Amino acid sequence: MTLRLTAHTVATDTDDGTVLLSERTGHYWQLNRTGAYALRRLLAGCSMDQVAEEFAERFDIAPAQAREDLTAVTEQLRTSGLVEAG
Repeated sequence: MTLRLTAHTVATDTDDGTVLLSERTGHYWQLNRTGAYALRRLLAGCSMDQVAEEFAERFDIAPAQAREDLTAVTEQLRTSGLVEAG
């Protein structure tokens, strides 16, 4: 699954990561650098499996754990209306 920002979501990079703002609700999410990197990779068209493999290697964790963590974050962003399946 690849992702895209919803039409009413604005992303701004910060020194600490990325902030996503819903122009519809005024709510925002702040992602740390790791979360921001993952989101950028997914928005660029990488699959969840590809990003999970990168994270598993980069952070020396099991691929299944990396995928579970990525899935949890992206699901929260999706249910918040900030991203959608691309």
